[in-house]
Amino acid sequence: MTTVQNWHSGIAQIEESKIIGLYLGWVVPEDGQWQPLMRLVKSDRGYEATHTRAYQRLAHKYRGMAEMVSLPTVDGKEIAYTIPDIFSVRMPRLRPDTERRCKFLGLDYPNIDRLTFIAITGGNINGDSYDICPIIKPNSYGEYQFYCVLQEVNSDVKSNLAAYSKLQYDLASNGRVVVKVASDELGLLPPYFSLLGNDITEIELINVSDDPYLGNKILVAVVSKVDLYANRCFELVTGKVIV
Repeated sequence: MTTVQNWHSGIAQIEESKIIGLYLGWVVPEDGQWQPLMRLVKSDRGYEATHTRAYQRLAHKYRGMAEMVSLPTVDGKEIAYTIPDIFSVRMPRLRPDTERRCKFLGLDYPNIDRLTFIAITGGNINGDSYDICPIIKPNSYGEYQFYCVLQEVNSDVKSNLAAYSKLQYDLASNGRVVVKVASDELGLLPPYFSLLGNDITEIELINVSDDPYLGNKILVAVVSKVDLYANRCFELVTGKVIV
């Protein structure tokens, strides 16, 4: 029997979250640091995709990246007004497993907000090592509230969770944010949270799934009063990237 537990009434808030775009990111092998490579936002022309300065720097060193994360040149600027393939392959398809995931995430199906879906799930796919960081607006209190699925979940700790479990966090030596219950490691936040470090205000347990088709899925809300996107690595390229 499939069991999906709704642990918190806040799950419905996900549909109202202020996700206005996405960053495609990558963990640099040498130092383990997450870096944004491309920004995708909604615009008057549909969508707008542009490279970051981090991509400009990394594409010189990692030649295969330029082929996968390329953009057309328009008026001397690398930009796209449709969703690039590197994003579209991560978008949800209308099929039974997607419906299960939407139910777990508290998202509408089949009228899926595609940006919200991959913002929360992380956009990981077989075949490449890129992932997704959402672009969100702060709430009226100046807080940035992210929703995400934990990675590398410890199933033993997960099996002992309760709705009132208090989540804490610590920083691993590589900068990854480790979510804990007491002293036990529950899982990892997505890599982009390493840019916030100790500036995370709260991590709240939202939903836990025991659906065997979904695996060890845990949905959390992460709150910070620090503007993640003020980090210089998010700066955009204004012209053509020369690789």
